[in-house]
Amino acid sequence: MRRTFLACILIFGATAAFAANPYYLDHNGVLWTASPDTQGLILTGQQDGVQVVRSVVPFPVAISGANDSQIQVAADDLTGKVAVVWQRNWTANASEVMLAVWSGGAWERVQPLSQDLTVNPRNPTVRLTAIATSVPDPTTPEDLTKATTVQDSFLHVAWWEGSDQSYGMYSVLRLTGDPADASALTVQNLDTFSKIGLACVVPVPATTLEHPVFASQDAANHAQLLFGSQRLCLLLVVEVHFVLDPNGGPGVIMNRRRHTPIFGVAGAFPMNSDFSMEGTRVILGANLNPVAYRVTDGAVQYVTFSNQTWSPIHTLTVSNGLTMDQAIPLVENLAR
Repeated sequence: MRRTFLACILIFGATAAFAANPYYLDHNGVLWTASPDTQGLILTGQQDGVQVVRSVVPFPVAISGANDSQIQVAADDLTGKVAVVWQRNWTANASEVMLAVWSGGAWERVQPLSQDLTVNPRNPTVRLTAIATSVPDPTTPEDLTKATTVQDSFLHVAWWEGSDQSYGMYSVLRLTGDPADASALTVQNLDTFSKIGLACVVPVPATTLEHPVFASQDAANHAQLLFGSQRLCLLLVVEVHFVLDPNGGPGVIMNRRRHTPIFGVAGAFPMNSDFSMEGTRVILGANLNPVAYRVTDGAVQYVTFSNQTWSPIHTLTVSNGLTMDQAIPLVENLAR
């Protein structure tokens, strides 16, 4: 098992305590949000209390009973693009995970990321990463002032599909790429990373299994995703980092060089079907032993992992002067 983590926070699912919501604040002070409407999702940007952007995603609901949910918004500082990812529910058992990218006042991309409505794609979650690589000048490599920096930004999206044979999906979109470039989008079935372990004896509850989740860590140049495998009864950590296109070289025009994603498995844990991962936050320390917790009414429920096993569910009650703001760091500090 490769130990590639520093301490990081993983956020699962969407409930009141840690609900993923359709808001994103960029570094220019613009608060982006998207809301459902029959004519399509409405993207708005508000800066200092003034609405500066309002645009309708050109993908209307159109069918009675259909609706949009699980809306995620992410604004990229490098390109200025705003991505909207959401779940379009056509019927109770047919859905799509959709992507739209707004750029410079127009929608440059509106498309489904999932490929099959009948496997009920659901629970999308997103993360942004950026990478910059300094490339020495081939004629004077020792002169750092002549080096060229190649920058790219990426939108990561993960979601869940299927019923009895359910699985996670992962897509990476290079936002700095041309919208017409098919190679800018990479899609992976997460079951391809499930190589070890044994199948679960009994089905794992959906609240534990069906919420792949991205790490929230200091380093912004890679992404880490924790997801469950029913086939192997494991929680796996997939890490995505980036390398400069190996086809590039001294004769390649720098603004045509690009970074490409590299996938790898960073860790594996036995599934804990007793502890719901919906609405749960998980801390992974340097030793990869996670602490999973969620806030309930007046308490923090949590489990820890060590010696290849999960602890019983513990409850830290907020009382006797202990506040929730104090209780959460105490639990998080259990990760090492």
